[in-house]
Amino acid sequence: IYFFFNISYADLQEGLINKVEATKTLSFDFIQKIAEKEEIGNCYIKYPLLMKCDYQNLKKKSVISNGKTVAVIKKKYKKIYYYPIKMTPLFAILKKDKILDLIKNYKPIRIDSDIIEYELIEKNSNRLKILFDKNSLEFRGWKTKDAYSNEVSFSIINLETNVKIENKIFKIPREEDL
Repeated sequence: IYFFFNISYADLQEGLINKVEATKTLSFDFIQKIAEKEEIGNCYIKYPLLMKCDYQNLKKKSVISNGKTVAVIKKKYKKIYYYPIKMTPLFAILKKDKILDLIKNYKPIRIDSDIIEYELIEKNSNRLKILFDKNSLEFRGWKTKDAYSNEVSFSIINLETNVKIENKIFKIPREEDL
């Protein structure tokens, strides 16, 4: 039985590596939970390091990564908060090499009937769990903790891969243009 698990895990691992390597862009809807608060929206990711997520909320929040900086934009308040991408959990999610390294060099912390879950523990002790669909091997989301130690869960739904995405959507606006 143990031998069988190793064979099937090797197949799973190879399938995941091939899937991630073949992925250039992602387009999806999401449900984000922080503590008890739930938000929804849609996102575009273009590897490496580009992302734009628009939240369907009253603050008209967007999160944009231009490859160097992550900007949290609150249009309602005409405010932009900037973070170096390397200091955020998004760095691992948006840098495909980090995900591939995790899949190639570590065993999942959980495999059940639906989900394959990997855990990345960074030097700064940030813990990031990355989730894949066990059947389709598609990216399903991630879990981490925010700066206030709240559980953050980001679930991907209606995923489309390798759709054409224009680079200009990843341009961070200026506050005066909001």
